[in-house]
Amino acid sequence: MHAARPALGLALLCLLARPLAAWEDHARLSRLSLGSESWTGSQVRAESLEAFLEAERTGLAGLLSGFEARAAKELAYYPKLPAELAFRGEGEGPALRAAFLAAIRLNPDAKLILYLKPAPSAPRARPELPVDAVDPFDGRFENRPFESLAEGAELGALEVLATASDEPDYGLDCGLYEDNGTEAGSRYGLGEQPFGNPALDYGSQAPLHMAFAHEDPIIGLAAPFTRRSLADYRFRLYGELARFAFGTGHPYWGYRFGGWALHYVQDLCQPYHASLLPGLSAFRILALNAFGSAADREAALIFLSNRHSLVEDYAYRAVAAGQPEILAALGGSEEGKAGLPPRDAAYRSGWLYDAVARRAFGRGRRLDALLASSFPARYVSDPSYDYGLSNVGPTRDFDPYAALHAAGPEAAGALEGLLAACLADAGSFSRSYLAYLLDESAKPGPRRAPLDLRGPAYLAILLALAALLLRSRRRSYARRALREGGEL
Repeated sequence: MHAARPALGLALLCLLARPLAAWEDHARLSRLSLGSESWTGSQVRAESLEAFLEAERTGLAGLLSGFEARAAKELAYYPKLPAELAFRGEGEGPALRAAFLAAIRLNPDAKLILYLKPAPSAPRARPELPVDAVDPFDGRFENRPFESLAEGAELGALEVLATASDEPDYGLDCGLYEDNGTEAGSRYGLGEQPFGNPALDYGSQAPLHMAFAHEDPIIGLAAPFTRRSLADYRFRLYGELARFAFGTGHPYWGYRFGGWALHYVQDLCQPYHASLLPGLSAFRILALNAFGSAADREAALIFLSNRHSLVEDYAYRAVAAGQPEILAALGGSEEGKAGLPPRDAAYRSGWLYDAVARRAFGRGRRLDALLASSFPARYVSDPSYDYGLSNVGPTRDFDPYAALHAAGPEAAGALEGLLAACLADAGSFSRSYLAYLLDESAKPGPRRAPLDLRGPAYLAILLALAALLLRSRRRSYARRALREGGEL
């Protein structure tokens, strides 16, 4: 499969070879986005996954069977679940858990213990957990501390959901493809990894956390594998599990599954998760593929990776610093300015790609240009520097938020204005989605697919060129016929 790909394919195969997420702290974004909602004050009791599965095994078998039928029909590029992995509700304890994780094609080594990621300012009331008890990527994010929860412990609904909204970045989507070298990858039927580095454990989550649904149709033709995102699969699956859990009296798992679904909504509000190479037009990408050297292509991907890492870092620090415009945007406190109008944010069929990803995609080029012009070239335009690996932990030497505020307040204002727009969308979409999840009678609105005239325009151009070519040939034949007739 790989051998048939052009240079563009081989370059994009290694896209996100570094550990990247959309936002570095989904839990904080969720608290800020949802903290004023009426449901957040309700209390729920922690429940182990095994207890939930044992109580609802029959209903879950029917739910997952129905979801599989709908997914195969509605989701483009959906790889069907192998029949032997279908959930039948059989077994007890660890065997039942393993069967469920296989049926939803989750990393079988996912921790999924009872835990809490408390708000930074919250008092520590429970035993602390080592990071690797929850997150296998210790040191990747600033996510300490975690707290242990006992079965039956009472806690707020928002705490469950906010904690869970970070969880898909803790290895849940790693090692699932055939070429990841894992037993799960050989069983799950997802095929070879379409993009991201299949040799790296964290790189294998890229096709489930990114979606390039709005790239130029020419890119889709040149590199069709870029369309094979599974973000919408994950989002829809977890949403259905959440509504099932709420409807069967398991609010803890309703909010936990809901937090998992919300993760993908927030991911696709980040332009670097909804755009392939946002700094380059489709024609420049194709030119890079056709005429650029291997070094040119590698440099473009490093620029992408570094800017992606830097904007996550900057946004995390802006939120942690309490930047007023960004906090107001997340919370939607300035209705009409911070956040989408309710009709535009409302949940509907095709929503994740048609609405959420489309908004982020439209901001990609401007964000990339702002990053390139606002920061020293070392961090955004130097192919010898890897921001995601060099500027972390004890080797960290650059704080983009503090540096830009010191060197260029106007540039900081421009960047934060754009980030506020992205995060205002994240807040609006988060509130809209939770309103849908928590209303058991709610039905998705009809799909409002965005109008994309690029494909028809290209077809019209091709038809016009073909018509001109045909006309030119006819004239050529006519002139030749006249000459031949004159000679006779």
